[in-house]
Amino acid sequence: MKRRRPLIRPTPEEDAAITAAALSDPDNPPLTDEQMDRMRPARDAMPRELFEKLTGTKAVFVPDAVVSHFKEKFGPDWEEAMRDVLREAMERKDEAAE
Repeated sequence: MKRRRPLIRPTPEEDAAITAAALSDPDNPPLTDEQMDRMRPARDAMPRELFEKLTGTKAVFVPDAVVSHFKEKFGPDWEEAMRDVLREAMERKDEAAE
């Protein structure tokens, strides 16, 4: 399973400088807490066909029991683990067909 790169967090000083710069931009102010609370993932807000076309992905309905199993077994990386399992199954199927 491919691991994500570690997140490099800014120092408190860097964060203060970034925040000050964002607050000083009248054309693009930071989002308020209320605006952040109203945000939804693109896959929930966009028409499914458009999201799939833009991201090269497909929405698949998976039983709750399967999702629960992957969450328990793989933790925060459960979605990537599920993609890996599906990719491996596809490769095995392709090899068996040859």
